[in-house]
Parts: sequence; C-alpha cells; structure tokens
Amino acid sequence: MPGRTCPELREGLEQLEIPFSAEQIIKVQIFLEELERWNRRYGLVGRRDAKDRQLDRRQLIVRHVLDSLAAWATVKALDQRRQVADVGSGAGFPGIPLAVFLPDSRFTLLEPSAKKAAFLRNAAILANLENVEVAEIRLQEVRRRFDLVVFRAFSPLPRVLTDLQRILEPNGAVIAYKGKRSRVLEELAASGLDLQRLRIVAVRVPFLAEERHLVVVPKASSAS
Repeated sequence: MPGRTCPELREGLEQLEIPFSAEQIIKVQIFLEELERWNRRYGLVGRRDAKDRQLDRRQLIVRHVLDSLAAWATVKALDQRRQVADVGSGAGFPGIPLAVFLPDSRFTLLEPSAKKAAFLRNAAILANLENVEVAEIRLQEVRRRFDLVVFRAFSPLPRVLTDLQRILEPNGAVIAYKGKRSRVLEELAASGLDLQRLRIVAVRVPFLAEERHLVVVPKASSAS
C-alpha cells in the first residue's frame, strides 16, 4: 500500500471535474513514489521541483500530474483517441496521468533514453497500468501510427510537427502542452503554420497561478 498522500491530488481532480476512484488514486501514488525513488539517482524531473533530488510531493502533483491532466477534458472529447502516443515521455508526463484517468485509451510512451524507458516500464508495472506500453525509440524511428499524439516540454512544435504528423492516423491530431498565450502565438507565427487549422485551448491547472494552453493540430490532409 502506498504511503504519504497529498490533498492537492483529490482536490485538483475535483476542480478539473475528473471522475476518479480510490484505485486510481493509489495508482498515481505508486507512480509518484517510484518516481521519487528513481529521481534520487537519475534526476528525472527539473531542479525547481527538487532539492538535492528530493522531490516536493505537492510541487510534483501540481506542476506535473495536474498540469498533465489539465488536457483531460480536451482529450476525452476527441472522437478518435483509442491509440495515444506520448512523445518524449521522460518521467511519464503527460502520458501516465492521462492513462490512469482515461483507461479506455491505450498509451504508448515514446522515450529514447534507456534509463528513462526503464523507469517508465517499472512504474507502469508497479502501478498496474495495463493500458500503458513503453517504446525505447526516437520519434524519427517510429513506424506505427496513432490516433492522438501528445507531448509536453519536448520540443518547439514547428520543429517536430512534420514527424508528429507522419505518425498520425487519418483524422488524428497532435496536442502540444504550452504556457503563455503570447509565447504560443510567437512560436506559431514564426513557424509559417496555417493558424486557421489550429485550436489554442486555454486550460487551468489547479493551485497554479500560471497560464497554460494546449495547441491542437489536426492531421494535414497532405501528410502521408
């Protein structure tokens, strides 16, 4: 049975209007405890969330778990989301939190780093995440296709959009996690992308007074 809990997790889920069970809360706790253990050796999350690689559980829940789940309603509303890829999954965000609370979707965590992929496999097994698989592979080497591709803190969208579109099924979509709207617009304006095809969705992360947005890009009709 997992140890310490944090009230922000339950309260955050309620604020995001995400239905949850006790079993799902336990899965998240197991995942976080495993992340804390591995972080002591490998430093899987950023320094601002840790001191001497000892994680602040509240910061971890707010800045990573709830931040990942801020896209839950947008993802759930999609018609096509049976197969989802989390590109550059790293420490498992946003893929693992989304997988816990979207059990009817199957998540493939794409991570080229051997040590991070090993952590992800271990965490998925311990948390009994049957809808999660891990692929130790670079984005450019992926040959499968997915209904939905998500990524967070991976790369500027214009730099990787061609490769992301390549692994999408017809009528699929890419969802990129971003911060301030002004920076999102600057990034998109410099890319030459057709802004009429995009959706910029403002989302709120409970307990975090910072702007968060999602950029939703449908597959281009010319992408093969």
